[in-house]
Amino acid sequence: MTYPRSYRTPPSTGPRPGHARPRLALPRTIQRALGLALCLSAVALVPRLARSHEWYPAYCCSGQDCYEVGPEDVEFVGQGYFIKATGEYFPRDAVPESPDGKFHRCSIQGKREARTLCLFAPTPAF
Repeated sequence: MTYPRSYRTPPSTGPRPGHARPRLALPRTIQRALGLALCLSAVALVPRLARSHEWYPAYCCSGQDCYEVGPEDVEFVGQGYFIKATGEYFPRDAVPESPDGKFHRCSIQGKREARTLCLFAPTPAF
């Protein structure tokens, strides 16, 4: 069934009620500058993410198993370190120094309650 010409909907001349407004178009140079800035930001971020695990030995860390622990999590007992979360003891001779002067622990799958693979300690002050 066809309607007479007078009943047809007139062509749209703007946004209809309830529809989203068209976005403002930025000049092409600004779009390119914003895109370049976004790409450079992403590139600058990648080395920081990689650097956080670069000093851990490969046998300890598979990119996610090592993390920093606070001095409250590790206690110096006798001639070694006691890890409070797991009850493990490491002789001081078996614990390498950490390059940033903080405690770091590598555990199976990076879980806090899992067995310790490696422990790194700050340089002793004595």
